[in-house]
Amino acid sequence: MYAKEISNAPQKILVVDDEAIIRDMMNDILDMEGYSIEVARNGRDALDMLAADPRTSYLIFLDLMMPAVSGYDFCQALSQDPARRRQHVIILMSALDQLAKATTLQVDQTMPKPFTVDDIMHVIQTYMPSNI
Repeated sequence: MYAKEISNAPQKILVVDDEAIIRDMMNDILDMEGYSIEVARNGRDALDMLAADPRTSYLIFLDLMMPAVSGYDFCQALSQDPARRRQHVIILMSALDQLAKATTLQVDQTMPKPFTVDDIMHVIQTYMPSNI
């Protein structure tokens, strides 16, 4: 795990999770806080979103265990494409047995599930100092 410089502060938030309740909860919370947020059901949808908007830097909340393209595969695709390296990735994980594998990914940090609104806001304020 490594920390990226915040000089390329994210402009939007992307939540990538196959659980609708997680996507909806984060969308509602962050929308009320004034952040620009997009959601994806899996890594494939998220990669398509990034390809459609290559100039935007995202703060990505990423689940690891998803169908179609997993969080692991998403991170691998992200690391192999220089145009996509502007992203900041926060791993959301409930499977603590996956922690060792998750720490091998080039992400900014991990955040365990379940999480609180304060947990989310703390991470966002670290990478996005002001509402966009």
